[in-house]
Amino acid sequence: MSPQNPKQPTIVHLSTGKTLRGGERQVLMLHRGLLERGLSSILLCRRGSELSCQNIEGIIQVPWAGEWDLFGLIRLLRLSKSGAYSTIHCHDAHALSHGSVIGKMLKVPVIYTRRVLFPLHGNLYSRWKYRQCSMLIAISNAVASQCRSIVAEEKIRIIPDSADWNRSILPRSEARKALGIHEKGFVIGSVGYFTREKNVSLLVSLAHAIKETFPEICIACIGPIDDRIGPIPNNLVCTGLKSDAINYYNAFDLYVSSSTHEGLGSALLDAVVRDIPVVAIDGGGTRDIFPDNWPLISPYDETGFIAAVKNAIENPSQARERALVCGKRARGIFSVERAIEKTVDLYNEILDRK
Repeated sequence: MSPQNPKQPTIVHLSTGKTLRGGERQVLMLHRGLLERGLSSILLCRRGSELSCQNIEGIIQVPWAGEWDLFGLIRLLRLSKSGAYSTIHCHDAHALSHGSVIGKMLKVPVIYTRRVLFPLHGNLYSRWKYRQCSMLIAISNAVASQCRSIVAEEKIRIIPDSADWNRSILPRSEARKALGIHEKGFVIGSVGYFTREKNVSLLVSLAHAIKETFPEICIACIGPIDDRIGPIPNNLVCTGLKSDAINYYNAFDLYVSSSTHEGLGSALLDAVVRDIPVVAIDGGGTRDIFPDNWPLISPYDETGFIAAVKNAIENPSQARERALVCGKRARGIFSVERAIEKTVDLYNEILDRK
């Protein structure tokens, strides 16, 4: 699959995720966007994953038994050799473990997109694989700042994740019916994997607090929730994992984000670009979604978080007005087209060096 001209990159994407979460959706949008632009793009993903089930050309599923899977590495190496790829783009740290080795052996540039806000491991192997990257894409300023501890500044580019706000989703009544919540009344929404690390206890505290003042209001959490957090109040509705959570955003009058560590926050971004009023914890990368001086809540400021939510409930017109301003700005920054264009520019920049 050689490119038709030397300036056109032929990209192989590596993604090891099992489910179709925020990062995997970004990979899918990029792969589809490259194909629509007439570029050659191949997506190698874990066999049996949700990515592997997508009805889009160029998706190849491969067995994956972890980053130390030698046979998996050999399979990927053979596929990479047969494809004559010009660039390997890794979309998670596990994928980079194999991609960095393949890139070194085939002398092919390697790009890594980092989407999480956790310190990069400083052991020798981790430092080696990150330094094999021709370029590292950080999805926010906070992620870029962490990457500078291992990767040289000139190898880091910030290309934010994107949101497709034009896609059709369920209307309000259908979305609420599908989630099992009342059709009328005020609904607070949140989407994600609700683990203790995501500060889900704050949502529980919020549910208890608003139950006293606003007994008719419920909080709908779309995604798995950690059952170790203890009893869940009955005004906090846990819908479990939904394969396409964006479908249900019209059910929300207010969106809340309690996570204290976010690379950017794709679920939060999906609410902002749809002009849904939001209350959010300052999760690091989430700052990039909002204008300067936007009143994000300090991590673990439970009192401030609850007060901000109550204020949005009591002043819906003001919250809506602020949401429209924030949404307009976000749509200008986080469009799918912009993300793809910046990524293609980066591919071409790397090819110009060869």
